Amino acid sequence: MTRRRLLLIAAALVGVVIFGAFNIERIALDMRAAGFEKRTLAEQEALIEPFIHVFPPAEGTPPYPVVVQFHGCAGYQQSFMKLWADAANAEGFMAVAIDSTGPRGMDREQSLALVCTGKTLIGEERAADVTAALDLVKKRADVDKDKIVISGWSHGAWTVMDYLALSAMGKRSPALSGKTPPAGLAGIALFYPYCGLGAWSRLHGWNERAPAIAFVAGADTIVNSKECVSLIRKMKRQGEDIDFVYYPDADHVFDDSTLIGGPYEHMYNKTDASDATARYRAFLAGVKGQ
Repeated sequence: MTRRRLLLIAAALVGVVIFGAFNIERIALDMRAAGFEKRTLAEQEALIEPFIHVFPPAEGTPPYPVVVQFHGCAGYQQSFMKLWADAANAEGFMAVAIDSTGPRGMDREQSLALVCTGKTLIGEERAADVTAALDLVKKRADVDKDKIVISGWSHGAWTVMDYLALSAMGKRSPALSGKTPPAGLAGIALFYPYCGLGAWSRLHGWNERAPAIAFVAGADTIVNSKECVSLIRKMKRQGEDIDFVYYPDADHVFDDSTLIGGPYEHMYNKTDASDATARYRAFLAGVKGQ
C-alpha cells in the first residue's frame, strides 16, 4: 500500500471520528433536552417578566436603542449588571437585565451548586429566556426595535451563543413549544463565554449577521479560554463579523469591580476592565450610528 493511500485512509478515519464525536454531542444534547420543562412563548414571558430590570438612560428621548443583558451562572447581581447598564446608558441605550435564576426559585448558593455545575438550566434551555426577553422588549413603545443588542456574561454568553446557533438551524430553545419570532438583532456582545462541550456554536454557526464583539480572558480559571479562542477564530473564518478582544492576563469576571474588598478581589483587573468598557461603549456607539 502506498504512503499516499495510507495518508488518505488515516485522514478519512480522523474525519469519521470527528463526525462521530459531533453526532454524539448532538445526541447527548437532544437527550438532555427531552427532560426540559416546556412552555409556550407566552408562558415563558410570564415566567421572566416580573424579574426584568430596566435601566433607562438619563438623557435622550424614546424610542431608545436597547441592550438586553444576561448574567452569569451565579445568578443576577444588581450591582454588577448596573455597571454595564451604566456603560450602555452613557451611549444613549436603555439596558434591560434579565434575571434567569430568580424566576426558577434559585438563590446565589443554589445557582452556584446547580447552574454553574451544569446540573440544570444549560445554555440551550436558558435560550428560551432570550427569545422571551426579545419579544417582550420589542413590545415596548420606548424601544427602537431596529437597534436591539444582546449581551451575555459567562453562562449568559453561552446562552446567547446557543440562542444564535439554534436560530441559525431554524430551531428554538427545546424548552419552548410552538413557533417563535426571528431575532432581528443589531449587535451581540459576549464576555468570557463558555465554549466547551454542550455549546451549540461548536456544532453550528450563526446566520445572524449583526456585528459582534467577544471578550476572552486568557488566564480564565473558570472556563477554558483556549476553546473560545479556537471557536471564535473558526467562526471569523466562516464569515461571522466578530471583533475578538483577547486579554492574556485576565481571569474570569475581570470586569467586576464589585469584587473589590472581597475574597475574589484578585480576579478583578482594572486595566482590562477599563479597556473592555471603552471598547463596549465604542461598539454600542457604532450600532447606534448604523
